[in-house]
Amino acid sequence: MSLFDDDFFEPPRVVHRPLQPPRRGTPGEEIYLALWQEFATQRPCEWFHIFQDMRYKPRQRAATVAASFMTFMGCNGGAGFTHFAETLAKDMHPFSRERAFIAAWAIENTRHRGINHGLRMIEYMLAREHPIEGRIFGRGVAESRVPVVTMEDEDVVECMVKWWSGNQAACMREIAEPARISAQRRMLWESQQEAKP
Repeated sequence: MSLFDDDFFEPPRVVHRPLQPPRRGTPGEEIYLALWQEFATQRPCEWFHIFQDMRYKPRQRAATVAASFMTFMGCNGGAGFTHFAETLAKDMHPFSRERAFIAAWAIENTRHRGINHGLRMIEYMLAREHPIEGRIFGRGVAESRVPVVTMEDEDVVECMVKWWSGNQAACMREIAEPARISAQRRMLWESQQEAKP
């Protein structure tokens, strides 16, 4: 009998809400978050199993970080990571998709001083407020908005990346992507209509 056996364990009651709500003008964030909330709420045991590689049982923080991950997957940064991971998975054919996605995450999440203001992808993902601010000469990091990322946060995101490489996530993307593209086209059309004299 395992701690993860559905018949003997009831997952913790958590709220699947991200640290930062989806941004207006980025419909993919709202679409991915809504699909995730539906999945995680209706299938709590499957949600719990995603985090079986963690040292500790998932709790509210894990739910919050996972929801933030899913929201981020709906923006350009998340789309870029997914495209890179899929490309790497094809290139690493003899290896598993999961390992390719983990490798892609390690590369994309690396800190580079001259890229993305020197912040890691996870720092953008888990910020309660966008960590970049306007300044007199350009833009810079608002240090008070950069989150302190814990090892637990890292574990949760790594588990989500593994899940993101699998069939359930691929099915979710098949649902989300047409809806995201349609919403973006609608926003573009509406902005063009407003611009007309």
